[in-house]
Amino acid sequence: MSENPYYAGREGGGFMQGGSPYGGGSQQSPGGEGRKRTNQSLRPVTVQQILNADQPVPESDFQIDGADIGPIQFVGTVHNKSSTATNVSYEIGDGYGYVDVRQWLDSSDDDSGKTDGIEQDKFVSVIGTIKVFGGKRHVSAQTIRPIEDHNEVYHHFLKALQVSLTIRNPGAAQGGAGAAGANANANANANSYAAPAAGGGDMYGHLIPMQKKIMEIVSADTSGEGMHVKHVGRMCGAVNGEEVMEAIEQLMGEGLLYSTIDDLHVAAAT
Repeated sequence: MSENPYYAGREGGGFMQGGSPYGGGSQQSPGGEGRKRTNQSLRPVTVQQILNADQPVPESDFQIDGADIGPIQFVGTVHNKSSTATNVSYEIGDGYGYVDVRQWLDSSDDDSGKTDGIEQDKFVSVIGTIKVFGGKRHVSAQTIRPIEDHNEVYHHFLKALQVSLTIRNPGAAQGGAGAAGANANANANANSYAAPAAGGGDMYGHLIPMQKKIMEIVSADTSGEGMHVKHVGRMCGAVNGEEVMEAIEQLMGEGLLYSTIDDLHVAAAT
């Protein structure tokens, strides 16, 4: 893949990944200050879980089911919207509760692309982190996108339930590994977040060829740090770096990929 100036400008930030799949791991913060930071894998949740998340002490990581959490994903419908020069705020509910969501803007006219398709009473998918400001809890959103296929809503709730049950009773999850393997194809069809089943199932069949190839490549990575976008491009055999980056950004917008150790490393939302 040829060198692309687009890569050079995308450094820093992003989500970090490590430890257990859905939280509980920790990392030492840069600078040796000793503050523990949670595993930064993306976790599917409900609004009720967001509202009931524990924060043992101020400024510490939030916890759900006793596990530290970082970035979260939830779905719901938009009920209210307000804008300022620096952010757009929404009230989003999923039938289990309502939570304020705030998306920050880079400039006063930056909301044009970020708010496209986000309308009153329409379902959206939100990726962000839980924050507290002025004593009130909200979600600081990295991305908000409209949901076109209502099946995604059901899939999300199933995944949120599965993750919670796995964390609460890991022994049972391990004991059921054989049964889970025997029903891998059924699970892949019932769960849009699940990893592809070995030897069967095509959970990325609805994607265009380039996006499908990228998801198959990235979802096979087990490094815990994600794959560098240049490496993804080389494995795709792409000659146009912009085409790969455009596909990756679309997949991130749909919540299928997220950045890890920096903005140039991506992992599949599993």
